[in-house]
Amino acid sequence: MKIGLITHLFPSQRDPHRGKFMYDQYRAMRSIPGAKVRLLVPTPRAIPGTERWKLNNAPLHQVSITDERVIYTSLPKRKRPAFIQRQLSSALVQKLQLESPDLIHIHWLYPDGLAIPEIKKLNIPVVLTIHGSDWYKSLNYPELMPLLEESLKAVDFIYCSGPQLKEDVLERYPYLRDKTDIIYNFIDTDYYTVPTAYETFRALEEIEWKEQQTHALCVANIREEKGIDILIDAVEQAVNNPEFQAVDAGQPLLVHIIGIQEEGPYLEHITNALLERPDLPIVLHDPVAPEELKKYYQAADFFLLPSRSEGFNVSLLEACSSGLPIVATKVGGNHLVVRSHHTGKLVEANDADAFANALISVRSSLEKFNPKTIRKRIVEEFDLSVLSNRLSEQYRKMVK
Repeated sequence: MKIGLITHLFPSQRDPHRGKFMYDQYRAMRSIPGAKVRLLVPTPRAIPGTERWKLNNAPLHQVSITDERVIYTSLPKRKRPAFIQRQLSSALVQKLQLESPDLIHIHWLYPDGLAIPEIKKLNIPVVLTIHGSDWYKSLNYPELMPLLEESLKAVDFIYCSGPQLKEDVLERYPYLRDKTDIIYNFIDTDYYTVPTAYETFRALEEIEWKEQQTHALCVANIREEKGIDILIDAVEQAVNNPEFQAVDAGQPLLVHIIGIQEEGPYLEHITNALLERPDLPIVLHDPVAPEELKKYYQAADFFLLPSRSEGFNVSLLEACSSGLPIVATKVGGNHLVVRSHHTGKLVEANDADAFANALISVRSSLEKFNPKTIRKRIVEEFDLSVLSNRLSEQYRKMVK
């Protein structure tokens, strides 16, 4: 079975952290018995010599020599979507006509999904995965939505990365229900494991974290939907709480936020908030490669995710697979990962008071959490082998 995987978001040697979960999807597809996967990465043209051009032309991360970028002309901020659709469709169809795959799996409704109507003219079954931001951000562009609806009508099967996302899509287009299902993100649980005491010590040493502190980790890009402002307010409340101060005296808390710092008003707001409160134990880190990020999970004591919205968060899975207790919000698929007090605490989104109370509770009882118990269900339900089996069943049904 020849499978074409199309995704514009994929790690490169220059930017290995970007879209690393797509690399896991790629690996899961390649492990399907009898499958031959060809990866096509739609990549917009950029002005030669610019940073964008360097990123767009960097070699892809650990792929086959037959996998490649597909260059097309695009425009920023979803301007003139019909033009983008023509350019992207032409570039992809030209490649696919030579490949003649048995099935195509497209990730992201925008921009990749724009090419579905033209690809369907090749009489090839097409699966689409919608991840969340590609749906919710597109709703703000009236000129774009009719084109995306055309793609949703034409595609053979749709996966949504979480239950709320699925319901939101079907609320707008109820006639898609018979060909829409949920598929969660998956991770390599053999890679993200509960560290030994020695591995934790080595990780602390390598990333230069003090052993005499309690380290909370948040892996999230600096965007409003990730709720970093809520986290800042919650940490301020926590450190001023007498109960927390009593627990925190011997091993003071330090919160580490790792993610892309996207230029704009929100990043400026977060930066100013931290400058105004220099005593808050919060540090912003630039994104790191997956092999480096693993060290941060090994060194951390617990994990924080204050999101306002999510599809199905991969970092949450990685943290749980590494045995970390969780404080997160009840958005997206988070409730499927943090199910009981054995894993951590879930609170309502946009509630800094509730998040602060949950943070204090988990920080005060870290010794009660069993890392192996936290990890166990992630291995059983969200390992890449589960994804491979799920995709294999769907692919063979469609090809047959």
